[in-house]
Amino acid sequence: MTNQTDRAEHNCLEQAIQAVARETGLQLVVAQWAPRIDDQQVDAVLHLKGHDELFTAEIKKWAPQANLETLIHQVRRLPNTGLLAADYVNPSMAAKLRQQGIQFIDGAGNAYLNQPPVYVYITGNRPEKPAGHRPKEGVARAFEPKGLRVVFALLCDPDFVNAPYRDIAQRADVALGTVTVVLAALKAGEFIREGGEQGERRLVHRRALLTRWVEAYAEKLKPKQWLGDFVANDPYWWQQVDIQNYLGYWGGEVAAAKYTAFLKPKEVTVYLRAPERVNLIRDARLRKPDEGTAGTVHVYQVFWEGTGGFAPGLVHPVLAYADLITTGDPRNQEAAEKLYEDHLAQHFDED
Repeated sequence: MTNQTDRAEHNCLEQAIQAVARETGLQLVVAQWAPRIDDQQVDAVLHLKGHDELFTAEIKKWAPQANLETLIHQVRRLPNTGLLAADYVNPSMAAKLRQQGIQFIDGAGNAYLNQPPVYVYITGNRPEKPAGHRPKEGVARAFEPKGLRVVFALLCDPDFVNAPYRDIAQRADVALGTVTVVLAALKAGEFIREGGEQGERRLVHRRALLTRWVEAYAEKLKPKQWLGDFVANDPYWWQQVDIQNYLGYWGGEVAAAKYTAFLKPKEVTVYLRAPERVNLIRDARLRKPDEGTAGTVHVYQVFWEGTGGFAPGLVHPVLAYADLITTGDPRNQEAAEKLYEDHLAQHFDED
C-alpha cells in the first residue's frame, strides 16, 4: 500500500507535470515510480514525449525551505539526467539552479529544461497557495532544532531507537518529552516501524531520513551552534593540535580527510564546548578575519552528549557528511560520497 509520504510525492510530481504542460505544451510522462537504477533508489523516471531522453526525478515537497546546496547535490548524484520536481521554485532558487545546470519543474509552472532542441526557462509564477511554513504537527516536529538532536542520535546508532526514552534524551541533550514527540513524529512519517512480540521499534527508510536531516540541520540547527569564524597564519595548524585536549571534535573537511584520506582540507570545522573556544583560539593563534574576507576556521558548539561511538577527536561520519554536502563545493560533495560509501552505506542502504 502506498504510504502517506509516497502519496504526497506523487501529487507533487503530477502537479508539476500538469503545470509544465499548461505553460509549454510539453508532455512529461511517468515511466516508472521509485525504481532502482544502478543500485540507487530514485523517486521516479520521466519520459518527454517526442524525445528519447529519460529523466530521473528527485521529488521535493517544501522545496523553498530545503537547503539549496543539498538539493543540487541530490539531483547531481541521480543516474542518467537528473530533474528536480518541486512544489515551488522561487525566482532566486530558479536562477541558482539554472546556473548550476540543474533542470527543474514545479507545481506553479516554473521550469528549466535544456534538452536540445528543447529549451525552456520559466520563472516568476506563483503557486495558487503559498508554500508557507511547514506544519508543526506530524513528521515535521522531528525536524525542528531539538528534534534534529534526537534524529541525529538515532542516525548515528539506528539500534538506539529501542533504548529507553530517558537514555535517548540524555544522549541527544533534550528533555524527555521531546523524545516522546519526536519518536511519534518519526512513526507518523513511517521512519519508525513497530512490531514483534515485544513491540520493538525499527528505523526504516534510513537514507531518506538522513537526506532530510542533512537539509534541516543546515537550516535550523547548525546556525544555532555557531561560535565564530576565524583565520590562522598557518593553514596546516590543525595538524599540530590534539583537539581532544579541548574536548572537541574535527568536522567537515578535516574529519573527511581523516576518515577517508581522500581530501586535502582547505577549511577547518571544529565542534567543541563553548568555554573551550577561548583556549583553542589562544593556543592555535586564531584571529578574526579582516573585514570583507571570509574565515577558514569554523567553530561550532557540540550539541550531543558523550561520544556516541565517534572515532577519537572526530565527529560521527553522519555529521561530517552533512558538513561537506551543505558547502555546495563539488570537491566536498565528492568527498561526501566517498565518506558515505566507506562508513555509512552499510547502515543506510538497508530498510
